[in-house]
Amino acid sequence: MNSLEIVKVDKPFHIDKLPLDKVYVIDNYLEQSLHHFLNQQITNMPTWSKTNSVRGQSKTGLPHHQFWGSSFFTAKNGQMIEDIPKQYTYMAKYLNDKIKTDFGFDWIRFQYMGTNSQTYGQHGTTHSDCDKDDDYNLSFLYYYNTFWNDDWGGTLRFYNEHQQGLEGRNEHIENHQIAEVDFKPNRLLMFDGRIPHGADAPNERARYADRRSIVLRGDEVELTCLQ
Repeated sequence: MNSLEIVKVDKPFHIDKLPLDKVYVIDNYLEQSLHHFLNQQITNMPTWSKTNSVRGQSKTGLPHHQFWGSSFFTAKNGQMIEDIPKQYTYMAKYLNDKIKTDFGFDWIRFQYMGTNSQTYGQHGTTHSDCDKDDDYNLSFLYYYNTFWNDDWGGTLRFYNEHQQGLEGRNEHIENHQIAEVDFKPNRLLMFDGRIPHGADAPNERARYADRRSIVLRGDEVELTCLQ
């Protein structure tokens, strides 16, 4: 794959085929009061920890990247299992249910839902959201910050091949990037998680501001338009 089309749409639509061959972007996904309430609830959870890391094929045993996060739901036999107390998952459950309804699918093989927080210097390494042998992966990213300056960074980048770690990152971007999407509050992305991708950290102009996202993904769905 040498290019990847980014498509901005005004409103959600029912998926009629998979795998996706484009990245779909919807701005102002949640009504403003819901967006701000979700941000407040998740930001103030006591379940955050610095456990979001990628260690695959690390020569030193140290993670390729590590930043703050909290898991909402993990999978058991393809089904959603609460990973933290119920009082901290109700907004995540609402978002999952809304996305399923808006895009017309049900999870058959759910994988993960959680939140990430990156601060200055915490670039995300190139990764995919599933096993390479999966037929497809349906991934969503929701950006729930309530404020972000355009010059603070945080770009999501898509690539045509993987990279282990962050060494040579600038060369990897120059030679293998096929698309990018800016970070913007209340923005929802939908794409095939098999495509290698990684998120820039906020830059020095952001100072202490963190880049917050919710990840929702699965390896198999039932499309309601085909029922």
